[in-house]
Amino acid sequence: MTQERPDLFELLNLAVTVTDLRTGRLRRANAAACNLLGQSEAELVGTYWQDVTVPEERALWHEEIHRPGRHQPPSRRLVRLRRPDHSTVHVLVTSATVPGPAGREILSQLQDVSDEITANDRLRLILDHTPVSMFLMDRAGLVLASEGLLDATLTRLTEHPDVSVFTLFEDLPDAVGLVRAALDGHPVHDVLEAFGRYFDLHLIPIEGPDGEVSYLTCVATDVTEHQQALATLRTRSDEQAMVADLGQQALESLDATTMWTHAARILAEHLTAGTVRIHELDDAGQRTRILADVSADPARTTHTDPARTDPAWAGGRRTDGAWCPPRPATRTTAGGHDLVVATGRGDRPLAVVEVSRPSPAPAFSEQDAQFVRSVGAVLGAAAVRFRMEDEIRRQSLRDGLTGLPNRTALLDRLDRALRRARGDGTRIGVLFIDLDGFKTVNDTLGHQAGDHLLRLTADRLEHAVRPADVVGRLSGDEFAVLCENIDSPAAVEAIADRVLATLDTPCMLRERTILLSASVGIALSEPETADGEDLLNAADIAMYAAKRRGPGRRLAFDEVMRTRLIAQITENDELRRAVSADELVMRYQPIQDIDRGLAGAQALPHWRHPRRGLVPPAQFLPEPAHVGLRVPIDRWAVGRACRAAARWEGVPGDGEPPPLLAVTVSGRCLVEPRFIPELDVLLAATGADIHYRLCLQIPEGEVADDEPALLAAFGELRRLGVDLCIGDYGSARTMASAMNRVPFGYIRLSGTYVDGVDLNPVRHAASGALIHFAHELGIQTMAGDVATTAQLDTLRALRCDLLLGPMIGPSAARLPRLTGRARARGASHPGTPSRGR
Repeated sequence: MTQERPDLFELLNLAVTVTDLRTGRLRRANAAACNLLGQSEAELVGTYWQDVTVPEERALWHEEIHRPGRHQPPSRRLVRLRRPDHSTVHVLVTSATVPGPAGREILSQLQDVSDEITANDRLRLILDHTPVSMFLMDRAGLVLASEGLLDATLTRLTEHPDVSVFTLFEDLPDAVGLVRAALDGHPVHDVLEAFGRYFDLHLIPIEGPDGEVSYLTCVATDVTEHQQALATLRTRSDEQAMVADLGQQALESLDATTMWTHAARILAEHLTAGTVRIHELDDAGQRTRILADVSADPARTTHTDPARTDPAWAGGRRTDGAWCPPRPATRTTAGGHDLVVATGRGDRPLAVVEVSRPSPAPAFSEQDAQFVRSVGAVLGAAAVRFRMEDEIRRQSLRDGLTGLPNRTALLDRLDRALRRARGDGTRIGVLFIDLDGFKTVNDTLGHQAGDHLLRLTADRLEHAVRPADVVGRLSGDEFAVLCENIDSPAAVEAIADRVLATLDTPCMLRERTILLSASVGIALSEPETADGEDLLNAADIAMYAAKRRGPGRRLAFDEVMRTRLIAQITENDELRRAVSADELVMRYQPIQDIDRGLAGAQALPHWRHPRRGLVPPAQFLPEPAHVGLRVPIDRWAVGRACRAAARWEGVPGDGEPPPLLAVTVSGRCLVEPRFIPELDVLLAATGADIHYRLCLQIPEGEVADDEPALLAAFGELRRLGVDLCIGDYGSARTMASAMNRVPFGYIRLSGTYVDGVDLNPVRHAASGALIHFAHELGIQTMAGDVATTAQLDTLRALRCDLLLGPMIGPSAARLPRLTGRARARGASHPGTPSRGR
């Protein structure tokens, strides 16, 4: 046996030592053992194991040497040995008692397990500092082994290691149910709440040889922070969805009250608030009225219209049974149980949101405050939008210049007034007012003066009507007055008279005195009147009828006016067709001088109507205001007459001036940009200097307008050698200043002076005065529509220069012959230039 040991020590790579059982000293150590212990065999022999063992484990060797039962099986111990360099080696020692030369010995095998121990320590360190715990459990519910943080957390296991989990955790029925399900052979995975924490559990059943579940392995991960983050994310996602939906409603909602209440209800439900109030703020930032008041008590909720509720909005709470943990405690910037957030522009808050949560509920978190601020931002944008829309709506119903209700607002009030009138049996009166001569003021004094005049008119109208009457501006110089509770036509006519009297008062503009008048149309509602537009149109028709009778008049509507208007519209449509269809023809009426000589002719357009025959101009020529229809007819008449005059039959006598060719045109035609250039070409082409002298006759009412553009046109016409005549002289307010500024060669007396001039002393005197006035200015006079011999003789006696009418000669399709005509005394105005001068 002694000879075999050296061979054993040398052949084996395992560390082996021999210890004297009686003395406890080392007798032998092979090379591997010496290398492990860091000393030579000579240094080790004779030493005690306690000398190479760490102090706290020296008692283990004493127990090993003196343990009873020397013939027991080999023992295994894990000890830490110390090297001379003070390093420690973890050694698994397997010892057995064997006979030796000097008695029984202890033969020990030393296995270096330092790396394994280090790895195990690291694993335990990881397990102890990560939220992962592992358990091994038998069928009885006893935990056989556990590692990880759960050892420290679940003190119940450590305090009661011999008690089943079914008993230890009977207060956690969900956890017990999961364990039983796993013992039935089903792998289980779920998130479980326990002890204020949340754990992700994996239970895996382990079957024994008989196929039955013998053990369960459980891996539990603490996912509390993860679940809280998910819950926070879910809450924020719900809040973002609510804010987004609220923003959409803020863009689409037409009812501000519903919007406020709906937003307050969202805040109350989501934040479990006791009260949510939204106050409107004035310009000084002071609370005025309550826009919404939502309380946890539904009976206290204040709103005008019930807010729309969305079943998907459950205050951010999950309705599918999934766990939603409470919000983590965060710093509450708003502080305590009240939040106050202003909404609107930063420099001008429009409302304030107040959210309160009663104690002992938790205080509002910063996330709660942020949600309220987000809702407040949406409400602020909505408030700005509603306020802007109100302002736009207000402006859209008001005239920007005068501040009066505009046409839309006036019609809306008129429709509502008609509904009230039908209910109480009263009548509604409407005045349609159009200023006379406003365009002249606007063109001569400028648009600023015109605007000032419109504002002055609006102010005068509001003072002229009754306090309850509504004055509105329709457009341009047109106004309307809505009068309710009219008991008779005389009542509304009295209001119209006050309006006319008020507007007739002179006013000062740009240091000039302006005489202003208006034409007023009156319409009264009937029991069957339902449309305000119809009533306003009736007053409009009456106004135009009044204007045709002269400025400063009022006229009440009747259906005959509407019939005439419809007939006029129809005739205008037919006249447009007639112009394009070449249905207009020219007739010429001779003009005689005071000595009964032929002085020229007046060109009169006629309409060869398919049904009515030959229609004279007085029956179809449109008013000058109808520019689109009147101007083309005027241009056609001038062109047709001049071309006919170029072929005038007969030759003027020696020293006689060319015959006069009179054509009536509107002032609108003269200011048309193409008229004068085209007339210049026409006169040159038709030999106006030789064959005829063109005289354009403009109605006195248009000359009285005194427009700068019209005055400029008069000057251009005189440069071309065209004579000018004021038609219907004495029927309008022609100013003496206009007579001086404009080089008129002729005036034509109004038919009211010619009719009865031989019988009525007043008309006789007036006609004589006008003729004398004209002669004093060097202007020749002309009288038309002379129908009787007495009229003709009287006008000659008054020294009227030119005469025409039935008594002079009928109108004909051709110009009258010039051969043998007497020389027209004074037929040429001394100031008439030839073309080109």
